Amino acid sequence: MLPKFVFSVLAFFLTTPTLEAFISPLISFPPSPSTQRSSYRCSKTPAKQYDASPSAATSTIPPVQAVSVDHPLIQLANEIIYAKSGFYSPYDSSVFAEDFVFRGPYIGPLNKKDYLQTMDTFGIYKALPDINPNAFGFSIDPKNEKRVWFMVRNSGTFTGEPGIGLGGGNYFPPNGAKLEGCPETFSMTFDESKKLKYLSVGYVADRFEGNTNGKGAAVGIFNVIGLPFPSPGPSLSLAQWFLTEVINMGGRSYSKREEVPQWWLDKSDAKASEGYL
Repeated sequence: MLPKFVFSVLAFFLTTPTLEAFISPLISFPPSPSTQRSSYRCSKTPAKQYDASPSAATSTIPPVQAVSVDHPLIQLANEIIYAKSGFYSPYDSSVFAEDFVFRGPYIGPLNKKDYLQTMDTFGIYKALPDINPNAFGFSIDPKNEKRVWFMVRNSGTFTGEPGIGLGGGNYFPPNGAKLEGCPETFSMTFDESKKLKYLSVGYVADRFEGNTNGKGAAVGIFNVIGLPFPSPGPSLSLAQWFLTEVINMGGRSYSKREEVPQWWLDKSDAKASEGYL
């Protein structure tokens, strides 16, 4: 049993005013943030007050940057995505520049020849006859007046015969699966002749929408119809290498490096899903 004087000592230290009086001379604590703010307010220089007047707001908030929907490149991008891309419709090869590059999170870079061949192999617009990009939010990049940005939210039904092409005359048969895509970011960059030089697709803006398991473009469609795509990593890299360079049957994950336009190689050496999380 503890001596009675021990309890007396404990009571002494646990009494708040006594504890503060005993410790304060021994320890100096830095002022808390609230104390610091309080000291600033008490200084001779008054705190800067926020001016909520309309004139102040217009002087600090820049105007919204918007471009007319009649902008010729926006009209051209809208036409290509709905009627000439090879994904949502048959392609028109004349709209693509000879140094064209396609790139997505999992597929690319693809040159013009390989891109069109891959579109022929998959036949997405045939497999989902009612596929629709539901494109919206068209804008011109303020740092690149030749680049059009927009969003898509794919929809469609997997009812088309004979199905999605896997190459070599093989098809994944239709099963009636309904596609409800998540919002994805697309862009089209045009050259001086208004030919499509660069197409980027499939970059998901909100993976929690839709039924594609957070995936965009063709990868999202594969997930919906029952062909789940592996996550980026060694397994996917090996599969893409094998299906592209060993037993290529039409659809490619990327083009051979020596066949990729130099302007793209100056930008990136990564291929397929490399570097994408």
